[in-house]
Amino acid sequence: MNGIYDEARLALHAIWTRRWIALAVAWGVCVAGWLVVSQIPSRYDSRARVMVRMDSVLPAGLDGGQVQQQTSVDRLRQTLVSAVNLEKVVRGTDLANTVSSNADVADRVAGLAQNIKVTSTQDNLFEVTTSAANPRLAAQVTQKLIDIFVEQNLAGDRSQTTQSLAFLDKQLAARQTQLQDAESKRADFQNRYLGSLPGTGSISDRIGAARAQMAQVDGDLAAASSSLAAVQGQMGSTPQTVTTPGSGPSAGPARARLNAIQGQLADA
Repeated sequence: MNGIYDEARLALHAIWTRRWIALAVAWGVCVAGWLVVSQIPSRYDSRARVMVRMDSVLPAGLDGGQVQQQTSVDRLRQTLVSAVNLEKVVRGTDLANTVSSNADVADRVAGLAQNIKVTSTQDNLFEVTTSAANPRLAAQVTQKLIDIFVEQNLAGDRSQTTQSLAFLDKQLAARQTQLQDAESKRADFQNRYLGSLPGTGSISDRIGAARAQMAQVDGDLAAASSSLAAVQGQMGSTPQTVTTPGSGPSAGPARARLNAIQGQLADA
């Protein structure tokens, strides 16, 4: 036990005697670390969440599930970081002050494409993250991206509305042509057959009157047919000739009634 105590005292004594050397080494390590940290560029992130109607970005017919989700993210990112849109971002932010030629613009566009990230947080909800050397530039780039995306969607909606109105106008013109053709056929039919129908008034009135007369004739015919059947039944049970004193054979009253009914049928 005493040996361990003695060794500890010796170690502490050695450290104490070399304390300035240890302090100089610590300061040297700190200064070197500060120099390394100071060389790391500052990084600022600007985030924005966007609610997107996917039917205005993606074509119809895609399958649902994770495949559609990943396709949605890829399509949205391609739309946001396209060369045309990123060039608009460069010319519409403080980056415009750092370019003087098309080569500089292309260089800034390539840098922005690497510093923009699009992730999906929920269905139809996406997060756009932009990294830049200062917070003002990061916020400007993100806001410009959102403005461009909204503008393109509005332009797409206007184009879709224009196409829909054009389609409706075309359908209306087609229906109007069909209506005019129907009116022309109706007028031609009236001119051709109106004179052959009895009565007065329009062709529909005359057709209605003719149908009423036909229904009346059908009723009279049915009544006459019923009467004829009754008379024929009576004749079946009546002798063909009847002998009376002082006279020859004569037809019965049923025969006269039968003749009268047959005359009515002929008139009908």
